[in-house]
Amino acid sequence: AVVSTQSGHFAGEKLENIKKAKDEEIAKAKREKTKITGDMQPLSNELTSIFSSIMADKKINLNIQPTAKPDLNTPYNPFQSNVDHFKSVLSNKNFKDNPLSAVKAHILRTNAMHRT
Repeated sequence: AVVSTQSGHFAGEKLENIKKAKDEEIAKAKREKTKITGDMQPLSNELTSIFSSIMADKKINLNIQPTAKPDLNTPYNPFQSNVDHFKSVLSNKNFKDNPLSAVKAHILRTNAMHRT
């Protein structure tokens, strides 16, 4: 009778351990599905202070004036610039009269400018 009580006790412990393990698995699965938010106030306060410090740094940097002010109204388009130059060359009276002479004069002026 003593042996049967002990084997019943071991069987009971084994069932308890199985039940406990099953409950832990269920709790773990439930925790994985649950979005953890908790108290968001400390995070909000920290983000506010970080944002304030970033804005303070930007205000300091904004006081520095650039040496050259780019024209912000018109974006730079190299293709359009080339088209404009080509149109101005084609409309030039000297180029219309004698294109080779106009190109030669341009090259000579450009070389003279680069030498000085």
